[in-house]
Formats: sequence, structure tokens, C-alpha cells
Amino acid sequence: MGKRSSFFYLNATNCLITLNDAIFRLIVTYSLIDTLGVEYSNTILSVSATLFILPFLFFTYSSGQLADKFSKNQVIIWTMWAELFFMFLGLGAIALKNPFFSYFALFLIALQASVFTPVKFAIIPEIEPKERLSKTNGILTLSMYLSIILGTFLATIICDLTNKNYTLVVLVCIAFSLMGIYSGYKIENTPVKNHLRKIDLFFFKDMVRTFKIASEHRYLLLSIFASSYFLFTAAYTQLNLIPFGMQSLGLSDVDTGYIYLSAALGVGIGSWVVGTLSGKQVKLRLSVWGAFGTSFSYIILFFAQHHLIFSVFLFFLVGFNGGLYVVPMDAYIQLASPEKHRGAIVGAGTLMGFIGVLFSAGAIALMGNLFGWQAATGYLVIGLISLMVSCWIFYCLSRSEKRLHE
Repeated sequence: MGKRSSFFYLNATNCLITLNDAIFRLIVTYSLIDTLGVEYSNTILSVSATLFILPFLFFTYSSGQLADKFSKNQVIIWTMWAELFFMFLGLGAIALKNPFFSYFALFLIALQASVFTPVKFAIIPEIEPKERLSKTNGILTLSMYLSIILGTFLATIICDLTNKNYTLVVLVCIAFSLMGIYSGYKIENTPVKNHLRKIDLFFFKDMVRTFKIASEHRYLLLSIFASSYFLFTAAYTQLNLIPFGMQSLGLSDVDTGYIYLSAALGVGIGSWVVGTLSGKQVKLRLSVWGAFGTSFSYIILFFAQHHLIFSVFLFFLVGFNGGLYVVPMDAYIQLASPEKHRGAIVGAGTLMGFIGVLFSAGAIALMGNLFGWQAATGYLVIGLISLMVSCWIFYCLSRSEKRLHE
């Protein structure tokens, strides 16, 4: 089996997992609101978001260790079987309208995704040649965001057409899980890179050692933190969007949600464009321009906050430039990471990214609740912070592309 066909099946597996994540999260939310009442919707959203992110904080790094100790395609197959089992648990929980088990099933689905995420990035250099890393990362990110959009649409349209038949929607998720198992088995076998690697759930000391290893490779540690910043801004963009739409554009909370699709589509297209432009190289210079583009898009958004069409376009630009920014960073991390430690390094970077997601929630509370700023002002502040980060990255990486290919 050729390497390209293995990436095709990896991408298919990733799309199916992302679809299921997007659908199941919405179905749990919808079903719990119906069961507990609309007055509990904010609590349900808060608890659901917390339960979904917790596994990424506590298990992502250990998942990277798992990817070093075992064959990565084998780990992917384990996660796909786990997803199928967890979906059946979710089917029972939703059919019984049991809030506790619905939350528990959501946590388990997130746990499965937290194991899969670092493995899918760490396996790419083992099934793809180095000259295709930028392109394959761009395709993977494009497919992921398109899957998020499709999953959101499918969950909504099936519920509308079936008069909120949630169990039917979960059966669709189970069908996707079966397809994911099939595609997972089609990924070629990859060798074990570090069979002596210990799997440590109390991983902080080992994580510090991993960062030390990364610091020995020029720009690798910088790229990890720079990539993590993308998740911070992406999460802030999404969390701040509903208050922005209501305060600045006069939209309802539901209508504002559609604007996020513009940003998600922008990330996908930007990821594909940067992968195509990079050709056979990892062009970090494109990442720098993406960082500046994102910064100015946030800043301009503040001044155009009362113009609906222009705001939608600016959210698209935020996503588009975000794709330009993050794909070369991720490709560089895969390329520069030592084979024996690649899983742990990718896992550490993923964990840092989800810590950034937590910081974004804190930033929302700080700027909105404590300072009392409008949502548009929050985007201005994030734009100015991003501009400083962009200057820092430009300073550190201005000559990294030349050094990378010497």
C-alpha cells in the first residue's frame, strides 16, 4: 500500500472522528435542554464544554507517549474501536434521557478524541515524505474544519427532519464509527519508535524533559508555543462571537452562530492555500504573514463592528490567516521533532494548545465581566496582543526557513 493511500485513509478517519465529535456534542446539548428545560441551557453548555476539554488537558500528553511506545496506526485502531463502544453507551444514555450518563458519554467521546489527536499528527511523517508535509497538513486541517461545518449541519437538519429523534442521530454516529474503523485498518503499519517509553499519567516532570529536548532543536520549542497560541485565538474568537453579534450587529444568539461557519471555512481554505503554496518545503515565512494578517483582521473588525457583511468577511479573513499561520507551524513541529520523541512532543504541543483554550475562557471573563468591555473591544485587545506575538515570531523565525533547508 502506497504512502499516499495511507494518508487518504488517515484523513478519512480524522474526518469521521471530527464529524462524530461535532454531531454528538450538539445532540447531547439538545437532548439535555429538552430533558432539563431551557432555563438550564447555560449550565448545560458550560458543563458540556468543560467535560469535553478536560480529557485534552489530562490525557493528551500521555497519548503522545503512547504513540511513541506503540505503533501509531495500532493506537488509531484502538481509538476507533473505543469510539464505537462509547457511541453505544451514548445511544443508551440519550434513549433513557439520563443526564449523568449523557455527560459521561460525552466525556468518553472527548477522551477518545484526546488520544487520537496527537497520534494523527505524529504519524504523518511516517506515512508521507518530508516534501509533502506542508500539503498534507493543509489538507488535514481543511478536511477537519469542513467536517466541523458538516457535522453541525447534519445534527441540526436531522433533528429538524425527524422531530428531534436524537437516538436516530446517534445511530448515524455509530455508522460513522464503523466507517472509521474500516479506514483506520487501511492505514499502513508503522514501526515502534521508542518501546522503552513509559506511559505516565502524572506527566509533568516528563513533559518538562520533553520541552528540554525540544529546546535543543532550533525553533522547535518556539513553534510549539506559537502553534498553541492559535488555539487560544481560535477559542476566543468563537466564545466572543455571540456577544459580539448581539451587541454590535443586533443579531440573536442563534443567528450569530452562523457567522462562525465563515471563520471555520476561512481556516479550512487558508490551510489548503498555504499547503499548496508551500510545495515541497515548510515555509515558515507564510506562517509569519498569516500571523500579521490575523492581527490586522481583529483590529479592523473593531472599527467595522456595526457592518454585518464586512464583519462576516473579516471573520473569514481571521480564519483564512489563521490557516496560513498554523499549518506551517504544525508541519515544522513534525519535521523537526526527533523520531523517538515525536509523539510526546506533539502531545505536549496539543496540551499547551488546550491550556490556551482555557486561557481564552479566562480572557472572556476578564474583559467582559471584570472590565466591562464590549465584545468588539475584546477583539481589538486580542488583535493588539496578536500583533505583538506576530512581531516576536517574525523576529525569531525570519531566517528559519533558510536554515531549515540548508
